[in-house]
Amino acid sequence: MVLHDENLKELAGVNKTPRQLTLKQLTRLTVHENGHQAKLASFTTYLRTADRLHQKLLVEIKPTPADSPGMVKRFVDRYGTDLIQHHALVHSLDYGVVEQLKRLEPRLPVMYIQPYNFTYPNTAANGYSMEYSTLTYDFITLAHLQGKRVYAWTVNEPAVMMQMMYKNADGIITDNLAELNRQIATYEDQRSYARQLLNYILVVPTNTEFAP
Repeated sequence: MVLHDENLKELAGVNKTPRQLTLKQLTRLTVHENGHQAKLASFTTYLRTADRLHQKLLVEIKPTPADSPGMVKRFVDRYGTDLIQHHALVHSLDYGVVEQLKRLEPRLPVMYIQPYNFTYPNTAANGYSMEYSTLTYDFITLAHLQGKRVYAWTVNEPAVMMQMMYKNADGIITDNLAELNRQIATYEDQRSYARQLLNYILVVPTNTEFAP
């Protein structure tokens, strides 16, 4: 299922966990949030729709103690090839899941979710999804030196979006996509102006004489 919460009460008004219902029962439920509503979708349906629309996905795997053994392997067996072919990413807060994903399907790009930045981790992940408030330029630079990507989450304020771009974050996870697109356009305009200014400075002839 495509679902963030472990309990359906807040979004669907049903005080049950997903594992207490069948797939058919789950997909009949309507969830509500921030003035929007939609039917719950199975991940198979969601992925098929994303593929049809050429929409790349960032998929979070949130394991629970109730998960059956072999859950990660079944996920890779069923969806791994499709995710790779359509350039999706997978991330998880559980490093055990990250390790299993990389062992079972090394070609699949996997990010390790970090809720805070205490020190730079040494992991098998292809990159990191870091909570933005402790994400630093130094962390991003070190990750890039190791060929790893860094995404910032969850960034909803325009000023913070711009800050993350100037820190060279590879991606920004947001609830406010329209605002992020505006900030990206502004950032690109500023970079374009800076490049033009730099080019102007660089083409000044070296033999130019200036009056004292």
